[in-house]
Amino acid sequence: MEESVRWSLKVSRETDEALRAYLGQVGGRKGDLSRFIEEAVQAKLSATVRPRGRNSNASRSSSRQSFADTLNAIRARTRTVTRARFEKLAAQALAHARKRR
Repeated sequence: MEESVRWSLKVSRETDEALRAYLGQVGGRKGDLSRFIEEAVQAKLSATVRPRGRNSNASRSSSRQSFADTLNAIRARTRTVTRARFEKLAAQALAHARKRR
């Protein structure tokens, strides 16, 4: 298993609430916040730190594939959620976010 390090981060309340609402909507579990942040950082680094030479397209292709894999995983986890249930969860998350403003 890869060694982990602990980060202390500060984000706005709005960002925190939006991310937690999103994770709640997609069935987030323990550790998903850390995974989300790690994947976001890796995606940003992949997009901004491009390798030199002829293989720069390979890096972009890999990043796109990683995004596609993540999107497919989210779709697989939420496939059984009905539209009505999804809309109810979204309304609850929005009400929660508005209440905390």
